[in-house]
Amino acid sequence: MKFKLLTGAALAAIFAASGAAAQTDYNPVGWYGAVDAGYHWPETSEFNSSGGSSFDIKADSDWTAFARLGYQVNSHWRIEGELGYRNGDLKSVINSGGPGPVALCSPRVIRSAAAPACGGPDGSENAWTLMANVIYDIMPQSAIDPFIGAGVGAARVKLKANGQLSNVPGVISGTNPAIQNLVINDDDTAFAWQAIAGVAWHATDRLSVDLTYRYLGTSDLNFASAGTAPGGYQPGTFQGDVRDSSVTLGVRYSFAPPPP
Repeated sequence: MKFKLLTGAALAAIFAASGAAAQTDYNPVGWYGAVDAGYHWPETSEFNSSGGSSFDIKADSDWTAFARLGYQVNSHWRIEGELGYRNGDLKSVINSGGPGPVALCSPRVIRSAAAPACGGPDGSENAWTLMANVIYDIMPQSAIDPFIGAGVGAARVKLKANGQLSNVPGVISGTNPAIQNLVINDDDTAFAWQAIAGVAWHATDRLSVDLTYRYLGTSDLNFASAGTAPGGYQPGTFQGDVRDSSVTLGVRYSFAPPPP
C-alpha cells in the first residue's frame, strides 16, 4: 500500500511538472531591443496663421521606422524608450477660412483659362519622435500575445513648403504683384503622446515578431512663413498640431536568458 501511495505521488508530481513546462513564459525579465518599419498616414492638420487665415495642410502617406530599447519588468509589463522617424511629401495647402489665397499651387507655373490646374506645392513634412512607452502583454504564456500601451515624449517636426498663391489678395500693384510664392522652411518641437496596440508572435524564447499600430498626437507647433513679395501677402506664423497613424512590422530580441 505504501508503495502504491509513493508511486501515485510520483506520477502526480511528473504530470504537474509537465503542465508547468507547457505554460512557457515567453517574456523573461530583463532587457530587450527591437526595430520596426512600416507605413504611416498623417491626418489633415489645420494651421492658423498669425495673419488671420486658416490652412489645411496635408502630407502624403509614406514609410516610417522605429528603434526601441526596453526592459521587461515582469511577464505582463514592460517599459521602453522609442526613437521614431516619419517621412512624407507635402500634398496640399488649402485655405479653410479667413482672408488670403484659396490654396498654394505648384510653384513657377503660370495658370490661364486654357490651363487652370492649380497642382500642389513642393515640400515635405518629416517628424522625429522620442517616446517613453509602457506596454502591457495580455497573454505572455501564449505564442500569440496581444498587447496594448501608451507613450509620452517629444516630436520634432520639419515643415517645408514652396507654392504659388492661387490668387493674390488685395489690389495688384508693383509691390503686390499678381504672381507670388509662399515659402515655409521651419521646424519646431512639441509635446507628443501616442496610443499603441498590436500582437506579438513569439518565434523563439528570445525572438518575437511585433505587428504594431500607433496613433500619434502633438501639442501646437509653430512654423514661420515668408511671402516672396516684401509688400505682398505675408501670413506670418502658422500654428497647429499633428495627428498620425502607423502600422509597422518589427523584430524584438530579449537579452535575458529564458526561464528554466
